[in-house]
Amino acid sequence: MGTNVWGPMKSMPKILVVVHDIDDHLNEMANPIAEAGILMDTWDVQNDSVGRPDLEKLEQYSGVISLGAHAGVLEEEKHPWMSHERKIMQWALVSETPLLGLCFGSQLLASAAGGRVYKAETGEFAWTKVDMLPEASNDPVIGALGDTADAFQFHYDSFDLPENAVLLGESNGTIEAFRVGSSAWATQFHPEVGLSQQLAWLSTYRGAFLREGIDIDEQIAKSHKLAASYRKQAWDLSAAFAKQVLEFHNR
Repeated sequence: MGTNVWGPMKSMPKILVVVHDIDDHLNEMANPIAEAGILMDTWDVQNDSVGRPDLEKLEQYSGVISLGAHAGVLEEEKHPWMSHERKIMQWALVSETPLLGLCFGSQLLASAAGGRVYKAETGEFAWTKVDMLPEASNDPVIGALGDTADAFQFHYDSFDLPENAVLLGESNGTIEAFRVGSSAWATQFHPEVGLSQQLAWLSTYRGAFLREGIDIDEQIAKSHKLAASYRKQAWDLSAAFAKQVLEFHNR
């Protein structure tokens, strides 16, 4: 019989997962968190009237993950949920609660920490390669990605690194991974998006990819080729973040 990591529900560490669109969720990164004995509480911002986190009760969370979004930080005035999420991120930064931002989540984190977000001259789409910097090797979370990382991308925006941030990964001058302070991490790419979701995106957003000059068949083949290694990369990153959540919860 395996060990029951869950124990009494009231004693479990819990993280807030912010989902912005129905076709981007934790995917491959959910299982390592659950297997670490951490409960995931999801806030779907598209149903903002249900489940919006109370800013006065954020101490119940030992971690926050912010996922990708069709909306951009520059459109904050159109999306009331974004200002609320910004406050959650600022709380996490002040309280040093572990925070992980992915794609849009990385852009909002950069903005919440004082960086400038802007439309990139050239966006990034489908498969790219990210070079991890020496500073990443000893990082407890981003270090899980190794010396280089395959990256599935879909973003039009970019940002300047906040003053108190450390650059951990880049690609052709684009910021791809960073840490703010000692407890907030981000990737501009989508480590969470597994094979099935990649194939769905390449189908659903086929027109957008084609407009960017992407060879769809080539990307589909690459998604199949990298399926196992990308899954391992996602699991390693998720497990590393889960470890930080547990350490924070137990301190």
